[in-house]
Amino acid sequence: MLADFALRHPDMEHLNQALFLWINANDPSTTSLFIGHLLANTLIYLFPVYIVVNWLRTDGAGREALLQAVVAAIIGMILAWAIAKVWFHPRPFAIGVGHQYLPHKATASFPSNHLSFIWSLCAGLYLHPVRRRAAVILAVIGLLVAWARIYMGVHWPLDMVGALVTAIVAAIISAPLRRHAIPHLRRVIEPVYHLVFAWPIRKGWVRA
Repeated sequence: MLADFALRHPDMEHLNQALFLWINANDPSTTSLFIGHLLANTLIYLFPVYIVVNWLRTDGAGREALLQAVVAAIIGMILAWAIAKVWFHPRPFAIGVGHQYLPHKATASFPSNHLSFIWSLCAGLYLHPVRRRAAVILAVIGLLVAWARIYMGVHWPLDMVGALVTAIVAAIISAPLRRHAIPHLRRVIEPVYHLVFAWPIRKGWVRA
């Protein structure tokens, strides 16, 4: 495990703390804290909004890519939860390192749940050629969330590396579902969607 490797290699843990202190805010302005809070806690909502909005306007292949992303994100969150249960790594503020500007419980820091969700979703999207460009763009946006959560003092840089590895593993686990399970899931969901959105579909506001 990456975190366990860090403990066995003090130089990596030292680098982790040094990078954290370099990124973590020190006497920031009110504007900087506002932007940091916005990126750390609010930007994540862009990702489920992306899924919903694009479901309303894409075709079957596009919807299967979106479902793959959701499945990968769910797997990623399960993996992140399991890792935190098996190996507890304290957050920076819990051991008195750096400055904390974002209220947060002293839960396990590794890997970052926010980035495990974001990058697992992006990795799931990347499995489908029709959404690879979007996956890359969203993954880059995820870097802003990663930076902000370190800047605001609630995560270590290594937590973000762990989230990236978690996302890759989640995508690998979800990949075999692409051929049969994901198309079947789309066929199950679409009739419900057609029923609920019948009027907007008739108006041509959303795609059938």
